[in-house]
Amino acid sequence: MTDQHARLSSEKVYLSDVEIHRQSPLASAEDLRARVLFHVLLSDTLLVGDSQSLNTPLFRALVSSREAGGRSVRSDLAPLLSSGRIRVACRDGQTLRAVRDAQELRQVEHVPSASYADLMDRMTRAHAVTYSFDTVAAAFTSGVIRLLEEQTRNAAGETRKTVEAALEFVRGQEPLYFKALRDWEESFRNASSGSTEVVLALAAVDRAAGESYRQALPQVLGAGTAAPRSLELPAAATTRTVLERTTLPVGILDGFLLGRLPVEAFLEAVEQPSRSVLVHQLGSLRRGGQPDLPQLVEAVTEFSTWMQETFVRVFRDTDERARAVLDGNRNLMRFGISQDSLTGALGAGLDVPAADGDEDHLDLRVVDRSVPVADGAAGIGELDARQMRQRVITGAYVG
Repeated sequence: MTDQHARLSSEKVYLSDVEIHRQSPLASAEDLRARVLFHVLLSDTLLVGDSQSLNTPLFRALVSSREAGGRSVRSDLAPLLSSGRIRVACRDGQTLRAVRDAQELRQVEHVPSASYADLMDRMTRAHAVTYSFDTVAAAFTSGVIRLLEEQTRNAAGETRKTVEAALEFVRGQEPLYFKALRDWEESFRNASSGSTEVVLALAAVDRAAGESYRQALPQVLGAGTAAPRSLELPAAATTRTVLERTTLPVGILDGFLLGRLPVEAFLEAVEQPSRSVLVHQLGSLRRGGQPDLPQLVEAVTEFSTWMQETFVRVFRDTDERARAVLDGNRNLMRFGISQDSLTGALGAGLDVPAADGDEDHLDLRVVDRSVPVADGAAGIGELDARQMRQRVITGAYVG
């Protein structure tokens, strides 16, 4: 299968899971690896921020065995970084070593060794994406202010006083650093009554900052976002099904199998023509365009079949646990296209209808930003493991 336009699109998709400031219950480095590989499969370029690539211990474990700390995980993302399948966004053209050294001076948490930063520079420099630190910092600050102002609307008592105090602090910072806000939270907590109301209000402030932090970089870079789907997408009453296929191979949604797939097999997967067509057509949908639906169905059918055959080929004689999962899994994947009756926007979905409560299967929705609550985890409540498996990929920020 071929698509002459498939290689013309180069939309970047920011992965929010590589983020230490979110309430993201990543069970293990293998869990994060499954999500990284899943979103690389479905994106032209997967984007992570410079701080995220440096300060997230589980991500570091996927890059270098020295960072694994005895964890049993494949530390093999290097080929994806060096080839540009995964790119790092670096502030003002700085090296990651320079970013790391500055963070060490500010006593940022989880700063890696200088040797790790140097390793990442060697892997990623040829494909680095540059952003303006001042612009992202301004977007972060305005996002925190917007979310905190929303919290004050119906707040009262100590909750309102706490959020208003946070707003006063944020407005006085230029630039606003996440660590500075965290330090303020700790100071305010120690000086306050310590009531449950204050503690909960400070937790909400922290989640608001984490959400704004997640949104700022893709907003400035005009990138899409891959995120947990903590809010429900429009109900069935507001959508109509355009097409549906219910008997596709399920392996592409199996987090356990993705987490164990050798990178060599994965590199084969990203070169498949059907995968290129699938990425291009889903990218068109995210940007509010009209995908070629017959071609999209053909691509998802062909690529999911190829992935399933690859899992069997790779694990048949080498991985007893993975082989047992393959042999015991009788679920099938559903692929559907729906249309929002309010906006006319199309959405795509991949899920396993029979897998309720199954901890290993991912669930994906692909939407553009005209769809209500398309902003991924814009609701700032804490996420549980089930919500983290429910994924959404959105188009780039607009406006």
